Amino acid sequence: MRTNVGTMLVLSFGMLFLLGKVQAQETSHQTQGFSNASLQGRYVVSFHGWVSGGDGAVTGQSLGPENGVGLLTADGHGNFTGTQTANILYNSNGVPTSPTACGGNYSSSIDAVCTYHLTGTYAVHPDGGGTTTATAMPVAGSDCRCGSASFITTESFVMESDDDLSIVGTDLDATVIGHAHRQCERK
Repeated sequence: MRTNVGTMLVLSFGMLFLLGKVQAQETSHQTQGFSNASLQGRYVVSFHGWVSGGDGAVTGQSLGPENGVGLLTADGHGNFTGTQTANILYNSNGVPTSPTACGGNYSSSIDAVCTYHLTGTYAVHPDGGGTTTATAMPVAGSDCRCGSASFITTESFVMESDDDLSIVGTDLDATVIGHAHRQCERK
């Protein structure tokens, strides 16, 4: 009986110690807020909005609806890589909104499916807000309306948790909103 009471006391003190340690970690996270280390791992991204049709204008027929998905891997130190695929619906006659967007050479499809490799940096602020800057390189064989050279794209985000982000594009030629969620690892 004495052994059981001793064991119970040791377990009780151990539980109190662990509970205190967990509460201290929670308090520490609350007072320190978010950081670049909060954004680490592989994230599934989805987005939608409007994008310029290649002529740089952001009004009238030059705007096309866009939606897409992507996979991004953040290293916890302010760097990320990934891919994204967007489907952009151009104006109803199926041509780029600017005659020079593809030099007059374009597919007959109304929509352009654009896939890009992304390499970029991010900065997470203590309140969970942050920014990204990425170089997007079109994958060979993409529709000519996707562009042929790399370009810089920027976003702002708010971390809802270490697993979820709300995103808004801040490029001058697009109005895009999206969401990112940390991908669950399969075993």
